[in-house]
Amino acid sequence: MIVALVILAASLFYGQSAIAQSAQSAYTANLTYLTIQLSYPSQVMPGDSVTVNLQATARQNIASLSLAAKIFYPDGANLHQLASATFNSNYMNNGGSFSKAIQFTVPQDAPRTSLFATLTEDVETAYVNYYYYPAYNYSYSPYCYYDHHHYYCQYYYGGYYNYSSPYCYYDQYYGYYCQYYYMTYPSYSYATTTDTSLAPLSYIKATTPEYVSLQSQYQTLQQQLAQSQSQNQQLETQNQQLQNQNQQLQQNLQNAQNTNSQKETTISNLNQQVSATQDINRTLEAVTGGLVVIVIILVALTAYLFGGRNKPQSSIPPYPPQTQPTTKSETESKT
Repeated sequence: MIVALVILAASLFYGQSAIAQSAQSAYTANLTYLTIQLSYPSQVMPGDSVTVNLQATARQNIASLSLAAKIFYPDGANLHQLASATFNSNYMNNGGSFSKAIQFTVPQDAPRTSLFATLTEDVETAYVNYYYYPAYNYSYSPYCYYDHHHYYCQYYYGGYYNYSSPYCYYDQYYGYYCQYYYMTYPSYSYATTTDTSLAPLSYIKATTPEYVSLQSQYQTLQQQLAQSQSQNQQLETQNQQLQNQNQQLQQNLQNAQNTNSQKETTISNLNQQVSATQDINRTLEAVTGGLVVIVIILVALTAYLFGGRNKPQSSIPPYPPQTQPTTKSETESKT
């Protein structure tokens, strides 16, 4: 269960992290007078704050400009506008540019779809009209003048010497001469042009039924994980207590082993003393036995000796000695 929760949590976390750190995308729209580049996040989620950066560059000289940008998202057959921005400018030269940041928030109930922008330019261009009329051609007045660098025309008109930059012409009959076109004040004409383009933007990665199911499973597993973590904490506390008890028991066992070792040493010493005592007892028993035998012998001898002295002696020996008869006379004399 814990492994499944970790995998699910990692997938949801990295999925949301990847959306939060989505890479930037870009799109370029080419209108008649403007080139517009848009940069935006590739993916967004409902509720996200989004910034679309717009940079427009003029492709021609523009007298007056109005650029409108609007951002939408479709929901079925309906369009929902999220943001709009307008830029106005006068006299933008070719190559001139401007930037604008469009910020908005994706609705929480936005479906899984794509954002897009409409870009509309209203451009007014000015055209200058010059009117000319030719002058007379003279070979002397006006005449071409060379100043060591180029030819230019010098002519007299209306009481003034006027210097201009018309062309010097050469004719085989007249030589160099000037042909002038006197220019009146210019007049301006204006033209208005409108052009529109569509530009794709971020993809709204909204929730799907599968995502809702996974999120429900994630919440359930998260609760189970919290319970498991609480149980694990309790088990760790019990384990710590058991470790302390085990350590105390090991200390008691060590003390008992030390005491037992001391007792075994004492018992060994006592056994040695008992063995020595037994040897002494056996020796004493042998000596005692010997002494008893000696005492008995002494008693017997004493009794015998004292018994022989106190007994009255008879005149007739109990066992008269037997002698060999010698002669008859000696026998008779004895009788």
